[in-house]
Amino acid sequence: MTDPISTGVSVDAIETRGVLRDERPPGERYFRHPGDVVRLVVWLLVAVLLLLFIELADATSGGVSEDLGEAASQIPRAVRELALAVTQVGAILVPAVVVVVLLWQRRFRRLGMLLLAAVAGAGALAAVDTLVDATGRVAGAVRDGTWIADARFPSPWYLAAAAAVAAVGKPWLGRAWRRATDVTVLALALLLAIAGTAGVPQLALAAAVGIVAGQVVLVVLGAPNRRSSPAAVAAALRGAGLDLHGLELLRADAGRSQLYVARVAGDQRLFVKVYGQDSRDADLLYRAYRTAVLRGANDDWPAASLTSDVEHEALLVLLATRAGVATPALEILRTLPDGSVALVFAYVDGVRLDELDPETMGAPLLDAVWREVAVLHAARLAHRSLRAANVLVAGGTEPELIDLGFGAESADDRLLAIDRAELLASLATRIGVEPAVAAAARGIGPEALATTLPYLQPLALSRATRAQASKGMLSALREHVSAVAAVEPVPLERLVRVRPRTLLMIAAFTAAFYVLLPQLADVGDSLDAMGDANWWWLVLCVVMSLGTYVAAAMSLAGGIPGHIPFLPTVGAQLASSFVNRVTPANVGGMALNVRFLQKTGVDPAQAVTGIGLNVAAGAIVHVVLLFAFLAWAGRSNANAFKIPSTSRILVGIAVVLAIVGLVAATRWGRRILRTHVLEFLKRGWSGLITLCRSPAKMALLLGGSTLVTLAYVSALAAAVAAFDADVSFAEVGAVYLGASIVAAAAPTPGGLGAMEAALVAGFTGVGMESGIAVAAVLSYRLLTYWLPILPGWISFQVLERKELI
Repeated sequence: MTDPISTGVSVDAIETRGVLRDERPPGERYFRHPGDVVRLVVWLLVAVLLLLFIELADATSGGVSEDLGEAASQIPRAVRELALAVTQVGAILVPAVVVVVLLWQRRFRRLGMLLLAAVAGAGALAAVDTLVDATGRVAGAVRDGTWIADARFPSPWYLAAAAAVAAVGKPWLGRAWRRATDVTVLALALLLAIAGTAGVPQLALAAAVGIVAGQVVLVVLGAPNRRSSPAAVAAALRGAGLDLHGLELLRADAGRSQLYVARVAGDQRLFVKVYGQDSRDADLLYRAYRTAVLRGANDDWPAASLTSDVEHEALLVLLATRAGVATPALEILRTLPDGSVALVFAYVDGVRLDELDPETMGAPLLDAVWREVAVLHAARLAHRSLRAANVLVAGGTEPELIDLGFGAESADDRLLAIDRAELLASLATRIGVEPAVAAAARGIGPEALATTLPYLQPLALSRATRAQASKGMLSALREHVSAVAAVEPVPLERLVRVRPRTLLMIAAFTAAFYVLLPQLADVGDSLDAMGDANWWWLVLCVVMSLGTYVAAAMSLAGGIPGHIPFLPTVGAQLASSFVNRVTPANVGGMALNVRFLQKTGVDPAQAVTGIGLNVAAGAIVHVVLLFAFLAWAGRSNANAFKIPSTSRILVGIAVVLAIVGLVAATRWGRRILRTHVLEFLKRGWSGLITLCRSPAKMALLLGGSTLVTLAYVSALAAAVAAFDADVSFAEVGAVYLGASIVAAAAPTPGGLGAMEAALVAGFTGVGMESGIAVAAVLSYRLLTYWLPILPGWISFQVLERKELI
């Protein structure tokens, strides 16, 4: 068993006074750890959140930093000066001791990285200081200094530098020293807060910025190799009872694991895979990326521990072996003292399939490969990385499947189809489209071959296969599969969760509204209104927003002739709020509901009809309530709110009818009306007739739609009441219903931008001050549009795991 990216480095197990000699080659002592990238991303998010908190908190609540500074000033002055003096002594001695020790030990690279980290941390905070005051002293600070240095030392810049140095230095330290380093940085920040050097939020920001700078240094320059040494691996293997004579290191720092060949008694060889914590970090990064970008990306999150992950691979190997799949036999699973885990397999003297000359890959070998795949899938085991590189060929014609670490037991048909598509595309890049399809058809049959069609696309394939398979080749592959399997081409499975252009559109409209709209009002008035808001009314706004999902579930249940489970239906409506944030006109939410209804046993035609009835009922209720609220608002405040005149309404109806007549006069217009509008009306009418036989269903349909609209009106009224705006409930309802019509015409998810602008315009039109209108609308949209995204995503994941969508 060999590896295509072997380093070729040999490390012999030589006994010297009972200790295995361990010398890493210079090129393997440092490399970029995936965990450092994870920590960089996490701390960058923390720094951004702290930056936003400082800006918002100080602007809306009188200054959090000043309040905390005044609290610290209550500590006796002598105690604060003593604490500052002790801090100054440590701030001078600790760096000096570290420099002297590193120079004495001739650790020049390490010293250089620490100095670079200190400069990077202080420089990064200086850049952030241009955006927010992160270095200003607070009220009640110690001003006179101590007998050692000025009271402004250590500064927040020093804290940022210290945090950066700690982040860079910890990879060289043991666990106890790493904890001591964290405690030291935390104590430094606390003592600076007591001395009043800067506010607590600013000091937290300085530490976060410093850690980010330190992680950047580690990511760019690399950190010490924290993987298990050959000596530790050898000791673990001997502890498992092996009579070890030597180790050959095949791969040191690439891939998910270190690979060794172990020589044992009797001149036998074993293949050893050693997994470290950084392999889990790499998995986390890759799977997080695919989860964010793709829907149903066929990736599970890593297990709770490294041991559980490796045990899962061992389980899959044992299940595959028991099912009769040709795969290297598992001999030993061993945990190393540093937490790494080793898997020991029987050694197979073979060559990876992707390394063979395409001319030597004849029909017997390819048929044998697909037979092994068929046996694997018959046991409902999915490989999930089934490419040519993970097929080992022994003796020229005997394939064995390897690297089952990403696999899944009890796999569904979708995972098995993706497996086949992966191997088919991988083989096609080596031997061509026609031979690859012919071999698959012989090995698994035309019916199983046809299941690959929706997944012969780049996003369904692994990164390695995707890099070799062009779109033209995949297109030719789909055509040839359709011909050989004698089936019609099927649409590709939609795997993109969020398209880049959708994100750009959302970002652009969000920026346009949340940056430009406040310019319509006095920003200071809006911020003042935020500070004086009655937060209990905003709590009611959240409650009313939650009520819309319950009411929507009632309406959906009313549009379906049969019974559907209520709580999952509420969850589906909550999940729709997440899906609708990336699709315009609620298209994603309607598609999710159709899928949900089908999964709960509703006939597809009835599901589509039920969604159509919901849309129609919602539109009818909206129009009726609009006229009702307009009439109510007109009577309650005739001078401030005007109802459109009858003549204008008639003119509008005439214009709509004229447009319909023009469309019906054209051939394509009649075709659209006949194939789409009339068919939709027929299905809707048929469903409506069925529902009319059940008064309870009609009550749920119309009552739920009414409650949805009234709940949103009530949520907006609560947001308005939070700012003590002198606007009646009738006017709030009229403004909301009118603005909703404007937002429905906008090509943005949830009418983003258009809804906010229409609401602000409507409120200012009925006499509300512009600053209060902006504050009320921003609060309402934050609580009803943005806040449900996270619970909606959670609900989406739960429904997906329960196979309800």
